[in-house]
Amino acid sequence: MQKSCTCRKKIKYAGWIIFLLILMELMSGCYLVETEQTNQAAIVTKVPEIDLDQLPTLPTLIPEKPVASPIPQSDIYFEDDSSIFSRDLAEQIPERTNQTVCFLGTILKVEVDHFTVRHASGLEMKVLCGDFCFYVNDQKKLTGSNSLAEGVRVAVFGTTSSENLLTVEADAVALYIKDGGSKASNKIDMSSFPYQLSYEEFELKSSPEINPLKLNPLEGSLEENLSARLKTTLSDRTNYRYGLYGETYSTVLEYDQDNNRDPKYPTRANMSIESNAYPFYDFWFPHVDSPYFTNWGLISYGGDWYLPIRMTVDIDPDPTISEIIYSDRTIMSQINFDKFNRYYRSFGFSIFSKSLFYFFENEKGFGLSINRIDYPLGFDEIPFGLVDKYQELNPFYADNLIAFLGRRGKTWYYVEVKEKDSGIGY
Repeated sequence: MQKSCTCRKKIKYAGWIIFLLILMELMSGCYLVETEQTNQAAIVTKVPEIDLDQLPTLPTLIPEKPVASPIPQSDIYFEDDSSIFSRDLAEQIPERTNQTVCFLGTILKVEVDHFTVRHASGLEMKVLCGDFCFYVNDQKKLTGSNSLAEGVRVAVFGTTSSENLLTVEADAVALYIKDGGSKASNKIDMSSFPYQLSYEEFELKSSPEINPLKLNPLEGSLEENLSARLKTTLSDRTNYRYGLYGETYSTVLEYDQDNNRDPKYPTRANMSIESNAYPFYDFWFPHVDSPYFTNWGLISYGGDWYLPIRMTVDIDPDPTISEIIYSDRTIMSQINFDKFNRYYRSFGFSIFSKSLFYFFENEKGFGLSINRIDYPLGFDEIPFGLVDKYQELNPFYADNLIAFLGRRGKTWYYVEVKEKDSGIGY
């Protein structure tokens, strides 16, 4: 009897102990929940599937004023009066190799094949300007490498080298230099001009009018000249597409597509030359989508072939705006024709009076060349390669007549070069 009573007491105490242990566990668990979950747990809900076919169609409001469909060509305009250094260029400082860059700086040192530019941050970069690179002044006019000097402010556009991010392969370099002004002369000495050709200038009262082209000379009228030249033809040029041994030359035009970019130099595109349908020469040159032409066409003459191209660089980083600086480059049988002749550029190649004809620009201004003999004309500008409504200002070519416009200072001229026995008379 005593033993059973003792047993019941032990069971009773054991029950209390178990109850207290359970209560402590519950209390400790609630405490943990309070301290760890200070915020209410997020409730996950299933996103309902949307039936795209059942979405309502939003109404299109009629514009208050009718808006004509935009014509892309009408948005093209030519600006050449603003300084490159007068605006805030969006700089892209070199951070890695094979990177498109644009930065301002000051020339620290000029070497034979490169120059060093110091950025405002103190970063110093080696700049290379090779065969497919060009120099302009702050007004976007072409200049030469002789304008490079210590202390000159520059803007560099190009790509970092594949080996060193502080070495830049430039596409174009803008130099903040003062324009020395026109070195032109109103009197041109044509005593050595080819005997079978005539050269005649007509000074204009004002700048040419376009659409249609109208010229106002100081004396007489040029309406008959403009009318007569439209009756001439340009046929002989096609006879000079063959090489000395009968080979034919052609160009591959896919270089202007976005997917044809040099992986090492993303600002450049590829151009390849073929002879008798076999590729034998290719190169990379600065090119952006622009209204300018890129290829004037191949001409073979005297055993050499000539390929003029247009190099273009967009200096505005906004993809919706194109502010283009450019230069023309001519390749003669795989060499830099302009560098060989100390031209800023050469352009407008054709066969005239069975001779090679082209225009050129150098430190003395514009001129023309016939049969590889240069005739400086002292012009400050000869319009070429213009598009859209401005194309009327481009030179006019025919078998026995080449006519073009030139400007000296603020005075414009209409010029005709023609064969003396061409039969063209006014």
